[in-house]
Formats: sequence, C-alpha cells, structure tokens
Amino acid sequence: MSTPSPFHIRLDRRRLLKSLLIATSGIITSDIYAEALTLTPRCTEGPYYPDHLPLDQDNDLLRIADGTPAGGIVTELGGRLLDADGKPLQEHVIELWQADVNGCYIHSRGEQRGKKRDEKFQGYGTFTTNDKGEYRFRTIKPGLYTGRTIHWHVAVKKGDRRMLTTQLCIAGVPQNDRDMVLNGIRDEAQRLSIIREFKPKTSGSNELFGTWDIVLGNTPDERSMGRPPGPPPTSRDRREPTEQEIKDALFGPSPF
Repeated sequence: MSTPSPFHIRLDRRRLLKSLLIATSGIITSDIYAEALTLTPRCTEGPYYPDHLPLDQDNDLLRIADGTPAGGIVTELGGRLLDADGKPLQEHVIELWQADVNGCYIHSRGEQRGKKRDEKFQGYGTFTTNDKGEYRFRTIKPGLYTGRTIHWHVAVKKGDRRMLTTQLCIAGVPQNDRDMVLNGIRDEAQRLSIIREFKPKTSGSNELFGTWDIVLGNTPDERSMGRPPGPPPTSRDRREPTEQEIKDALFGPSPF
C-alpha cells in the first residue's frame, strides 16, 4: 500500500499549473509556483506548551529513553519544511507537543479532571530538518481533550527565533466541524492545509501514517506579528483563552 502524498498544492491549483505548463511549453515562473503553495497558517500555542521539558527530547515520543512504550495508537508523521517558493528549509527545528492517550499534556496543569497523564509518554519532541527539508516523528494519535478536536501542536524555530506556531488536525474527526481554533482560520485553503488524512501504515496494520508539508511565509520572527487565529479574547481580559475556557464555552461550565 503506497503512503499518502504530501499536501501543499490544492487539486484545482494542480490543474491550473498543468494547463499553464502546456500553454507555455513547460516554461513557468517561480511566482506562479509560489502562488500555488498554501502557506501554513498560524494557530494559538495553547496553554500547555511544556513548562518542564523532558530530558528525552528526540523525535520518538513513544518511549522515554529505553522504557516501556506509551499507550495509544502508534502514529508516524513526516513531511517537508518549505519556504513560500517551495524550496526546502534545512537546519530548522520542528517542535511537537500533544496530549497523551488520556488527553493529558506534559504540563503541571495538563491533566484532565479524573484522568492521569501517561508517565510513559514523552509528550514533546524535536527534529532538525535535513538538507531536503524533511522531518519525521514517531508518536501516538493524540487523545481527545474535552472542548477541542484531536490535534498536534507544532512550532518551527531557527536558532532562537520561532518562525511559526501552528496545529495539525486529522481528517474525518467529528469535532473538526465545531473546533473553535480550527474554524477560526477563515481562509479555506489554509484551514484545509492543516487537516491531514492518516491511514494504516501497511495493509492490516494498526499503526497510522500521514504526511504534512509545512510552508513558511517570509516572516523573520513570529513574535513581531499580531495574534494568530483562534478563539477571540474577551474585552475584559485580553490574554489567550485556556483550553478549559474553550471547553466551557462549548459545553458550559463543569458541574464538578
């Protein structure tokens, strides 16, 4: 069974490129290629970026050092980091953090009510892109955090500069349709670019595999930009809403 192809050019735009290639005898400008690439949108970091980083920070989140594997559905995620012209970006650090099988984060406040964090799950990892801009993580399908859809958090860094903070969702998850962060991205192409299909790694396998190309715009440092799409802050309090507040907004305050 073949693996899914990386997604960064929409189908209708692929047809446009094909027609342009025919019309121009194969001559096409880099500007048209750049337009065909969908820039990966910024998303809120959320409240659970690790406040205590694990000693083990490699790209295999399934186990800490040589310990017992974590619970959950094993999932491999890989792709390329590209600039707006489609050129691979090497020596950039991709950070990934997520909820474990119980929907809990590696954070001092990251446990859901009534659930415990899987201590065998690394929860956070990094990978430095190679000369082809490639990256890869071996992790699990994130647990469902109440009030959100299933998602990974991802950041891209170059040296001490954070170039992008975003999230990745899984196609076909029912919560996608009402997720406030995902649907806060008004541009349809950008919203679709962070929803990826994950399929069995091989025929009959219980492990999942998906590909995702991350496309950076010409942003020198994300911290110099405005607030990313997501749930709007209240007029009384301009801070980022926590995931608990998102849950309360969707389902009402917990009776407990």
